[in-house]
Amino acid sequence: MPNIFANLVFYSWPLVVIWMVSRYKPKRAIFIATTLALLLLPNAFSFDLPLVPPIDRSSLTSLTLAVILFFTGKRFKLFPPGMPTKIIIGYLAVIVISATLNSDPIFYGSLYLPGLTYYDALSEIIRTLLAFMPFFLGRAFLNDVKDNEWIFKLLVIFALFYSIPMLGEMRLSPNFQLWIYGYSAIDFLQQMRGEGYRPTVFFGHGLGLAFWIATAIIAALALRKNKVRIAIFPASQVIIYLMIILILSKTWSALFYALLAMFLIFNFLPRKQIKWSLILVAIVMIYPITKTFEIFPDRAIVENIQQYSAERAQSLDFRFQNENILLERALQKPFFGWSGWGRARVYNKYGRDISVTDGKWVIELGNNGAVGFIFSYALFFITLLYALRNIDNINNPKDKVYFASLAIILAICVIDSVPNAGMTTMHLLLAGALLGQAESLKKQTYMNGNTNAKSKYR
Repeated sequence: MPNIFANLVFYSWPLVVIWMVSRYKPKRAIFIATTLALLLLPNAFSFDLPLVPPIDRSSLTSLTLAVILFFTGKRFKLFPPGMPTKIIIGYLAVIVISATLNSDPIFYGSLYLPGLTYYDALSEIIRTLLAFMPFFLGRAFLNDVKDNEWIFKLLVIFALFYSIPMLGEMRLSPNFQLWIYGYSAIDFLQQMRGEGYRPTVFFGHGLGLAFWIATAIIAALALRKNKVRIAIFPASQVIIYLMIILILSKTWSALFYALLAMFLIFNFLPRKQIKWSLILVAIVMIYPITKTFEIFPDRAIVENIQQYSAERAQSLDFRFQNENILLERALQKPFFGWSGWGRARVYNKYGRDISVTDGKWVIELGNNGAVGFIFSYALFFITLLYALRNIDNINNPKDKVYFASLAIILAICVIDSVPNAGMTTMHLLLAGALLGQAESLKKQTYMNGNTNAKSKYR
């Protein structure tokens, strides 16, 4: 049960956001508010309003920012012209179609799952727009490549401060939210690793926090590449320190992502980095396809890992088994899925949920089918494609490094969405920034081309 302090912090947060917008430029206020909400506000805390889904810390921040910016004259378009917007609208259309095709109720023993109505479709559209609001804000306000250096600096500084409670939880146990806000919102057993713990602080899960630290390391790598100090520290020292924090977090996937980014940043030019990011995303997307057609060698992989770590093999086997039953359920409605209300999950004859969802891809496939899956991933793929097409329009070599690093962060988010959730609100904000910057570069080049053409024929 959240204590009084948790309620006070959560419900007073809009006032803090208002102060940030009045104190800083909109782009800085957006980045700071989005990131600090993720790091400081209580996790799994929300309130209900009519029609809209529960308002949590992320949607509260995004909604407050959008309303304040609108009423202070900093209006922006949710749907500016272009292919990315067509993909977003297509995805919203899939949500409506999916709800329309799932109007029949479902019974599992005593469990009753109601049929969906247009009310549910509208509610899901609102939920989706709120979830993607950081993407829209990043696209509209963080659309200048010159913003990336201060964004990366702030990201790394936040990580340095956050490492302090992380170190405390590694030693004492992941209970900061319990101590500060009066309740715990984590699966404690999932945070136990060997004789220690994975820290969560207020993040909600050790995996997500480790992934966020890996993102900060990528930002520090870009700053190091450009020989930029982070506050009073050389970037190389910060990288070493954050790598130690990441290792102590006991999340090997996040460590792999950080090492992969290090390899790309220090071995390839920025354009090649984006190209390899696209290639890696395309390769990883083969996984859902091979799983769908039952040609992925999951049993062979588990047996090979069994030789080195029985615990890891068991964990991976559990994940594969759950993916298989969820995929089997999803393929019963392959095109537009089962929509909401947990209809895509798997229940036994008594109505008990026997499925565990981890990867975003199988969740998307179950809820909105193959069509929704394609639209949801096409948005990020085309963002990377826009980045590749427009990086040569950047004149400053340092800005190219930051721009390519943003693309690497987005690519790793997509890759991580196969085993895990992949994206936080901050990552969506950065993805929107990458798209907005690519679109701005394209527009500037077009305008400069027209200007040069007019000058030539005067």
